[in-house]
Amino acid sequence: MNNQEDKIDGEYGDYIFNQKIKLGRLSLGKKIAVTIVLVVFFGMWFAYNALYVDEAQSTDEINFMVEKGESIEQLANRLKQENIIKSKWLFKKYLVFKGIDKKIQAGRFNVIYPITLSRVVNALQNVIGQDERIITIIPGWDMRDMAKYFLSQGLVESTNDFYKLVGVPATKYTSGAPQLDYNIELLEAKPKDISYEGYFAPNTYRIFEDATIDEVLKKLVLQQDKLITNKMREDIKNSKRSIHEILTMASIIEREVRESSEKKRVSGIFWKRYDNRWALQADSTVHYVTGREGDVFTTSDERNIDNQWNTYEYPGLPPGPISAPDFDSIYAAVYPEENNYWYFLTTLDGEVKYATNLDEHNNNVRKYLR
Repeated sequence: MNNQEDKIDGEYGDYIFNQKIKLGRLSLGKKIAVTIVLVVFFGMWFAYNALYVDEAQSTDEINFMVEKGESIEQLANRLKQENIIKSKWLFKKYLVFKGIDKKIQAGRFNVIYPITLSRVVNALQNVIGQDERIITIIPGWDMRDMAKYFLSQGLVESTNDFYKLVGVPATKYTSGAPQLDYNIELLEAKPKDISYEGYFAPNTYRIFEDATIDEVLKKLVLQQDKLITNKMREDIKNSKRSIHEILTMASIIEREVRESSEKKRVSGIFWKRYDNRWALQADSTVHYVTGREGDVFTTSDERNIDNQWNTYEYPGLPPGPISAPDFDSIYAAVYPEENNYWYFLTTLDGEVKYATNLDEHNNNVRKYLR
């Protein structure tokens, strides 16, 4: 049984049991009415999860083709066989609901994580033109990842050329960092002495074949600016935090936990530690300083590195973000969950374990990480 099913059992099991008892005391008409309400409720819950939560596969990105003359039935069968969708029936019904079942064009399409049915259907509205290409910035990438990616795409001649435009990761400049000449509101929040880390939105973008790196970066900043709604900006202001602080926290959340359902809870823990002047002690910030890949753990020597992005050595937030946060992480940073936890860890299987005190946390460390 997966975590989602466990959650449903926990939240709704007692509720269903109590409703069965109450049904025995109701008249036939009321029993029918309550039954209809329950059926509708669980039908809506099933549809929501099947469309927006359930992933066909756990991967950062997929690409697929729609062949010329391919029918919806043929497309549904092939996407199911290629493990791009889970339900052919729901896929076809959702296409009709969205009104695009007769508008799909042949061509190439791209979907980024999470690979849900709704994302696949939405992607079908954006065929890639012959004079276009697709670039994909993955949530959680830092600028080292972007530098290597843009180099592979031929958008820069070297990673150093990229850093000359946007700044060097984990570096605080004494004479001013590189500045991009974009008139975009979001950039007013960025301090002048650090890089543009965290200000580029992860997403899939269609660009012209001859697009320049400057045009691409402007598109990425505009998308990040668009993600922060006016309501969110107002709530950030009322919280006495800055947009830059929100992006910085969101970038840490992005690297610490992957599941959207966990992000608001982890955000609540980090903000509570921050407000109480505790060190965040996020291993992700240490990895950002070292640039070391392929290991979720950090060594004691690494945690002792004297760098302001190291949240073991320096309490509070680092000077700036450590990665490209997606909307869920930004939203979680703006709207953290209030809880009693002060500690958490992520197991090797990706499961998040919480603790209310240090003893509980140490027990979790011994149980799940050693």
